[in-house]
Amino acid sequence: MAYTRGNLAVRPERQQQPRPKVRQTTKTVVRKNTLPTREKLLYLLTILLCTAVALVLIGRYAQIYDMNRQIQNLKRETISLQDQTSVLRVEVEKLSDWKRIEEIARKNGLIFPETPLEIQVYKQAIGND
Repeated sequence: MAYTRGNLAVRPERQQQPRPKVRQTTKTVVRKNTLPTREKLLYLLTILLCTAVALVLIGRYAQIYDMNRQIQNLKRETISLQDQTSVLRVEVEKLSDWKRIEEIARKNGLIFPETPLEIQVYKQAIGND
């Protein structure tokens, strides 16, 4: 055969290549069915139950937190009241001194008797003697 690689005039005819046979297949598209209504309701009720339980737990924790805060406030108030009570006790002791009372009574015109007076006290019978 002649020179064929670069010469177009002597171009050999193309041989027809056998075409690959294409099989036509039909694909069946399987469509997934949606969830049944009962199953949807079951899932919905499950979610609602879980959220209700979570809300109850969160509410209880909030109540416990509030109670603890109130307890701390009451402790603070108790401590401040105890401090005030101790200050007032000291003041009561100062004011209940007999010398001071006698001095104030004399300034206001109290006269002490020179002889002690007799005071009669009647005893009443109460319960078991």
